[in-house]
Amino acid sequence: MDLSHLNPLPEWKDRLAKEDEDEAWKLQAAEAAYTQWREVFGLVMAFAEILPEEEEEGLGTKSMIYQNASVVAPKIISASGDTLYQIKMENAALIRFNCRQLWEQIAFATLKGEADVAYKIPIEEALAKFKKLFRNWVATFKRDDYEDEWGLF
Repeated sequence: MDLSHLNPLPEWKDRLAKEDEDEAWKLQAAEAAYTQWREVFGLVMAFAEILPEEEEEGLGTKSMIYQNASVVAPKIISASGDTLYQIKMENAALIRFNCRQLWEQIAFATLKGEADVAYKIPIEEALAKFKKLFRNWVATFKRDDYEDEWGLF
């Protein structure tokens, strides 16, 4: 059953197709990661919807899940264009951070008994696929000559 119409994230739609033809494989890796993230995002949103409402908006597990999940797609798009290596790596690090935080919040929600453990299994599987595609995409990043003034990348 195709439920993609229920996902609020837009499809990729070759929005960055202005790249050099020799570099098209890099965009294909980005598109694959983004498309898989759409699947993760849809599962996470469905998971969050079953969680109890929070007493104070923005301070609970549900809000954290929404926040972490919402960061990833824009960061993939931002790092997929013609931009500096350090910006690409910064976005990749933020994606990894938010995915880890998201997973911790999901695990915490199940630990607290707010959701059945079985509901996190499809998310875990989809997230594992995303990690593989993410690694392939990050491997396309090419270090440039610009120095990161913070010394991280």
